Amino acid sequence: MPKKIIIIDNTDLSYDGEDINGKTLRGTETSLILLSQHLVKKDINVDYCTNTSNEKIVNNVKYLNKKKIDKNIIYDLAIAISDSNQFDLVKSKKKAIFSVSNQPFEKFLRKKQFFSFLKHKPTVVTLCNYQYEKRSFITSFFGKKMIPIAVDPIFLNTDIDLNYIPKKKVVYNIRSNRNLDWLIDIWCNKIFPVSNKFELYITPNIIDYSDKLKSNNIFLRKIGSRSEMIDELKEYRALTYIGHKSDIFALTCEESVKLCLPLVTFGIGSISDRVKHYETGFLVKNDQEFADYTIKLLNDDEFYLQLKKKMYKARHENNWSDIADQWIDNFLKY
Repeated sequence: MPKKIIIIDNTDLSYDGEDINGKTLRGTETSLILLSQHLVKKDINVDYCTNTSNEKIVNNVKYLNKKKIDKNIIYDLAIAISDSNQFDLVKSKKKAIFSVSNQPFEKFLRKKQFFSFLKHKPTVVTLCNYQYEKRSFITSFFGKKMIPIAVDPIFLNTDIDLNYIPKKKVVYNIRSNRNLDWLIDIWCNKIFPVSNKFELYITPNIIDYSDKLKSNNIFLRKIGSRSEMIDELKEYRALTYIGHKSDIFALTCEESVKLCLPLVTFGIGSISDRVKHYETGFLVKNDQEFADYTIKLLNDDEFYLQLKKKMYKARHENNWSDIADQWIDNFLKY
């Protein structure tokens, strides 16, 4: 008899598998939808509970409202996103928390998870080595495992022209509160002065987009659908991102790597897990190195193309089928 899994979202978002290519979902929701789709391909039944008002089946995954969970069903595994309180809604043989933060103990208490954590004894699943090491013993007392996530197969199936050289543009496609000021300072003082043909595109959630930014060729990106974003990213020479201590998996960076878009980064947070120096980008130690590698990618066409070709050879590593197998091996085979 097939194993049965239930996934419970702790937010008020109303969505299902049909929303995966829209503009609403974050990396967390997208990742769990993709995990669900690959688990059902391996003969696992998956119920996915959100705040949706319409029960439906998408790609053989059943989506339903979390208030309508049938407690007569005993699942083989319940997966809660970040919040152990969600386990009160379901009966299951095993429980796992899909952790999307480092969850310091004070936040653990503030979110009122302590007693439900003791009651349900879940295993904490972290998404990268950085997060695994940061997760404290007391907030993972019943065990922790590291199982990564991967990108949407659409990124792997995208055709890459290995001889195409984009214009002298780089991108920061992250939220503006993640060391964007630091990046802008490096850009204005060390990168843009080298050539007024260089352009930096940033996500349009910045609070103050001033004339000074525009005068330094810093422009606002246009936010579109997933397929539109892929077409956009193929038009840059690099993703320039300092990194941030709150980054747990940096899915955006992994998506860029799969599109053969090199990363220039300090590797703060989990970014160091995403970048192999001189293979998928550059891990730098200071502002000048950050500027030097960015300028090299923008000015040296042959240097850019050689790195792009090197990235292409490794772009199919780390896929959702393998990750689904890791979940099965860790939770459903004993």
